[in-house]
Amino acid sequence: MDPVAGAFLRMLALLSAQPWSTLAAGNTYNCDAPLASALPRTSFSSSSELSSSHGPGFASLNRRDGAGGWSPLVSNKYQWLQIDLGERMEVTAVATQGGYGSSDWVTSYLLMFSDGGRNWKQYRREESIWGFPGNTNADSVVHYRLQPPFEARFLRFLPLTWNPKGRIGMRIEVYGCAYRSEMVNFDGKSSLLYTFHEKSMNPDQDVISLKFKTRENNGVLLHREGQNGKHITLELVKGKLILFLNSGDANQPSPDTLTLGSLLDDQHWHSVLIELLNTDVNFTVDMHTHHFQAKGGSSYLDLDYEISFGGIPGHRKSVVFPRKNFHGCFENLYYNGVDIIDLSKKHKPQILLMGNVSFSCSHPQTVPVTFLSPRSYLALPGTSGEDKVSVMFQFRTWNRAGLLLTSQFQDRSGALILVLNDGKLKLNLSQPGHPARDVTAGARLNDGQWHSVSLTAKGSHLSVMVDGEAASMAHSLVPIESGDTYYLGGCPDNSSGPGCANPLGGFQGCLRLISIGDKAVDPISVQQGALGSFRDLQIDTCGLTDRCLPSYCEHGGECSQSWDTFSCDCAHTGYTGATCHSSLYEQSCEAHRHRGNSSGLYYIDSDGSGPLGVSLVYCNMTDTTWTSVQHNGSHWVRVKSWNGESPRPMVFKYTASMDQLQAIIDHADHCRQQLTFHCKRSRPSTSHDGTPVSWWVGRTNETHTYWGGSLPDAQKCTCGLEGNCIDSQYYCNCDADRNEW
Repeated sequence: MDPVAGAFLRMLALLSAQPWSTLAAGNTYNCDAPLASALPRTSFSSSSELSSSHGPGFASLNRRDGAGGWSPLVSNKYQWLQIDLGERMEVTAVATQGGYGSSDWVTSYLLMFSDGGRNWKQYRREESIWGFPGNTNADSVVHYRLQPPFEARFLRFLPLTWNPKGRIGMRIEVYGCAYRSEMVNFDGKSSLLYTFHEKSMNPDQDVISLKFKTRENNGVLLHREGQNGKHITLELVKGKLILFLNSGDANQPSPDTLTLGSLLDDQHWHSVLIELLNTDVNFTVDMHTHHFQAKGGSSYLDLDYEISFGGIPGHRKSVVFPRKNFHGCFENLYYNGVDIIDLSKKHKPQILLMGNVSFSCSHPQTVPVTFLSPRSYLALPGTSGEDKVSVMFQFRTWNRAGLLLTSQFQDRSGALILVLNDGKLKLNLSQPGHPARDVTAGARLNDGQWHSVSLTAKGSHLSVMVDGEAASMAHSLVPIESGDTYYLGGCPDNSSGPGCANPLGGFQGCLRLISIGDKAVDPISVQQGALGSFRDLQIDTCGLTDRCLPSYCEHGGECSQSWDTFSCDCAHTGYTGATCHSSLYEQSCEAHRHRGNSSGLYYIDSDGSGPLGVSLVYCNMTDTTWTSVQHNGSHWVRVKSWNGESPRPMVFKYTASMDQLQAIIDHADHCRQQLTFHCKRSRPSTSHDGTPVSWWVGRTNETHTYWGGSLPDAQKCTCGLEGNCIDSQYYCNCDADRNEW
């Protein structure tokens, strides 16, 4: 029989933010000190202020001076209130009030955070895109504990809704404590090698923990190997972390892989924990855990006494294909409790630094822009009358289609329209009196990864380059003269320009590194109203989320997504429904019988919509319905030869797993299994004391010495129970030791 299949357990830890009482705020490490109230007024800033007495400096909780809180010049969804905590702190809770004694308060808001005041990230409550509930009056305080907490220097509060009879008004407090951090920076060509002694190892487990952030979507974070090609490697692949586990077994040349995380190239900190427990592996990324049991009892604790971080040293041989080094920062890197970064900074002999390794982490200067809805757009000025058009940007999205760019030439002499259609880029050039020209480039560009686009049109040449690969065509065109406006992502409601009424709708996703006419665009200037115009944008953040992490598709259904929803492809799973939950198969042979089906082979789903898959069984529709599970042992197998060779074990492999077999047994009124032992001058027990010399092992690894038709502990074969053995002095025919089968 097969060994019991290892259970796969996926633990899901959801973010939550729950109302918090200041009387019960204490915790084991006392990280609930008010952080904002002690800050100077200059630590508060905002998008705008209604007057000098409504400035952000009056926004501390319970403050009554000035106008009693912050209010912006205009109450709309583009306003924000910001705090600079002075250094990176651990933030565990927030609290809000409205403007003192007024009708101005915020009823819901988003909370954003950042290390350097750029590239903001939204704190999400229970994986929700929606924000925090706010206040219902001006002066009551609403607290929320943040679970989990986060580390940041800058926080922003973005009002979403407010009292309809007043305006936006806020007073705030932030709670937390100091945060200790050791950092190391790898430049994509460097790495760090830690060598340790055998006595410093824990014989029962290895524990590796770290945080990382990067804007690159590929790179090796750590690598350790042993003999015969055995190794573990943690690698970022297309923004996901993959833990490769190679057992070194020649019969299993392909490594096992555990994959967690998504969009991890967002230049924000992500936590990693790897626990190697002999044959068990626990792999955790940002609160999501994957449990794995190594096949064949292989242990990953017997590797060499060195581990590399940031890349794979050139002399290592187990990983033969090239892998890109990590480019980004690590924080608080520990191996079995040893502070690796601290050892590195102190130039300890256990550490070998290769390449340009530094101990600080720079903050990103890239400013992404999020297009939140199909009505979003960004209008940017161009230089009218130029004889060329040049536009560059990067984008990421889950949507298969949407308008990316449209621009009308001077004097309405034509237009360029760039759309995403079925995951491909399509560039359309239209000029009066000439047939439209199209260029198609790229494929599967709606995979959530960043993709670079470069569009040029000059003279008779039109080209679009996607991720460094060009698609172009040359025609004798009417000379191009650029227009004065470029629309990205969509168009204003009143625009009748080319491409604005396209059936694909607007773009939803993120853009960054935008250049118009070889001049870089500063989205902060757009945000401040000094450049262009926009609608439904979040500037200085990419709000793309992965709705397939974790996947809610059951039974192996494939998850796909768009900006605001996900769907499950249930093909070939045997299940149906929105999340592949409902089984297409009957739960038992009895159910097939009730449907009037005759005897034959059928698929049954023994646990219905549970985690077990379907199994193929034979349903014998007699007066009593029997369910027969097939195995590979229906033919005779010699287990010991006449010349005294070692016994050969026979393993029965069923068409159902052990869990499926147990489910079938649990639903049965009666269960039986018959193993028949045929003998020729071969005793099942010794002649002098009756000790069994043949046996079989059950599904729970228990040993049995009785054979087909007998009973446990009877110490008799069927003929002994029935009194019809060929030699009456024995209880088994085989004990007669005759020279015949």
